[in-house]
Amino acid sequence: MRKFTVNKDKKQLDPTDAQIKRHKDFSRLHHDYEKLTKRGKKPLYRDPKMFLFLFIIGIILLLIFLGEL
Repeated sequence: MRKFTVNKDKKQLDPTDAQIKRHKDFSRLHHDYEKLTKRGKKPLYRDPKMFLFLFIIGIILLLIFLGEL
């Protein structure tokens, strides 16, 4: 069985006020939230990366179904 040691004599590491203020960027937090929750403005077929992904998936499915015939 493992033996764990608990260092109770260490002091608590609390963040400083400068560190807290650095992470309080609410405009960035709101922007990230909006980006996650809102639907994209472009349709999927107009997004170049998504179009390429859908095209490759379509080609693979076509090859699978034609190979079974």
